[in-house]
Amino acid sequence: MIPDFIAALPTEARAEAERVFRSFSARRGSYVCYPEDEAKTLYFVQDGWVRLFQLGPQEEEITLTVVGAGDIFGEGALLPSERYGVFAEPLVDSELLSASREDLLRLTSRFPEAQAAFVLLLSRRLRKAEERLRDLRFKEVLPRLAKALLSAMRKGEEGLEVTLSHQDLAHLAGSTRETITKVLGELAMDDAIELGYRRILILKPDALKRASA
Repeated sequence: MIPDFIAALPTEARAEAERVFRSFSARRGSYVCYPEDEAKTLYFVQDGWVRLFQLGPQEEEITLTVVGAGDIFGEGALLPSERYGVFAEPLVDSELLSASREDLLRLTSRFPEAQAAFVLLLSRRLRKAEERLRDLRFKEVLPRLAKALLSAMRKGEEGLEVTLSHQDLAHLAGSTRETITKVLGELAMDDAIELGYRRILILKPDALKRASA
């Protein structure tokens, strides 16, 4: 499937962008990039979730954000001599697109529309980052978890479901696995969700929407 930001480009720019971006699969538990790596490649998430994190003073992992379908990361590739500065870890088996810095420079220099598309993608990333910081500062765990469940739910064989682990949801909601497990139990007691092994069935999405407000 061609991403919207490529599909919206004029014909010639679209053809060049399709040539520049290459698809690949990133497996859960692997790393797409490391902080010290030179940012030579820009990534676009077609499907899945990728956690961006750093290590703190005690080598503890600090999640900065989790990017999903339609998001980019590795934006340092749009600038000269940048390093990624983060670990990028797929939370699930994910489908990504990648483009090298050299190809991106040629693309954006030839087609201003492509440059504008990247500015829009970066603006969306910034807005989501600001929203995440605001939620972490002003919202309790329940609304943050409800929002994460709504963003991660997909149509499954038995209905709407989320196939992320409790730890993955903790990264999305900016909490701990223990707290997420507790709040998931409360939602299950209210019959808003049904818990299973690496699968959460969403029974009452409207209840989650109210809780996320």
